[in-house]
Amino acid sequence: MENIRLTSHRQYLALLDVLEKRTRTIEIVQICGEDLDEPLIKAAMPFLIKRETANKWHGTKQGGRGSPKFTIRADKAFFRLLRKYECFFFAETDENGSEGVRETDFGLDDIAFLDSGRAALFYTTTHEGYAYIAPELLRELNG
Repeated sequence: MENIRLTSHRQYLALLDVLEKRTRTIEIVQICGEDLDEPLIKAAMPFLIKRETANKWHGTKQGGRGSPKFTIRADKAFFRLLRKYECFFFAETDENGSEGVRETDFGLDDIAFLDSGRAALFYTTTHEGYAYIAPELLRELNG
């Protein structure tokens, strides 16, 4: 997987276009605890495949009691909803050259897009501002 900096809404929309073609399932992890009233989770419920508690997911290992993980079927309607968000987060560089992250309307949930073989195509560690993409998708995104 390759690191990718998310820096604009335009880039985010292009990323979703590339992902939509290959994604079969999406995993969403609520790192701050289960909140079924969160708009993203409410919108995902019609596409729910599995709900579980996880201590390990793409890019993260966690101790304790774990976090709620929702596996959903990729669907055009869900991708339409994702396109309404500003981005998963924005990677920023301040005036001193330090890297940081700016939270968006998406919130802090981690998200992963998986292909039909359950291989990760793209995933985030949202609150830390990390995103990773499969090399072939990065090449397609960069044209």
